[in-house]
Amino acid sequence: MTPEKQAEMKEAIRQVDAIFALEGFYPTEQIRIIDAALVAGRVTATQAVEELAAYVREHKTMKGFLESRPWVV
Repeated sequence: MTPEKQAEMKEAIRQVDAIFALEGFYPTEQIRIIDAALVAGRVTATQAVEELAAYVREHKTMKGFLESRPWVV
């Protein structure tokens, strides 16, 4: 991912967080870790969503999801 695309992604994440904060919702540590992987280009948003959905369907929880992903550093 180019530095310009990284800057755009960071700004988009900042704006989404600000919009949600207006309603009292704040990102969890898990979301922040996924956001960092997105910005670093280790995973796409589509891939992260698909993997998370599949993991939750199989395990009925998010617990252990991040630990099971090779793109989480």
